[in-house]
Amino acid sequence: MKKKTFLKSDFKAAVRDPGTGNVYTGKEHAEAAKKAEKAGVKFPDGLLDPAHTGFLRKDGTFLTRAQTEKEYGFKTSADLR
Repeated sequence: MKKKTFLKSDFKAAVRDPGTGNVYTGKEHAEAAKKAEKAGVKFPDGLLDPAHTGFLRKDGTFLTRAQTEKEYGFKTSADLR
C-alpha cells in the first residue's frame, strides 16, 4: 500500500495530555513536553506514553507516532526538518 504524501509544514511535534486531551506542540517532542509540564500536565513515572506523543496536523487532528508512521512513513520530528 502506498503511503500518503505529506508536507512538512502540515505537521508539528505534539504531546497530548492523557487526562484532558489538550495538545501541546513544539519544534520537537521534548519542547512540546516541556510546554505541557509548564501547564501542569503530569506524566506517569515522568515518561511520555507513546499513545500520547505524536503530531498535530494543520487541520487540528492529533495522530500518534504509530499512526503517522503507518499513514505517512515518518514518526520523529527530525523527519519534518
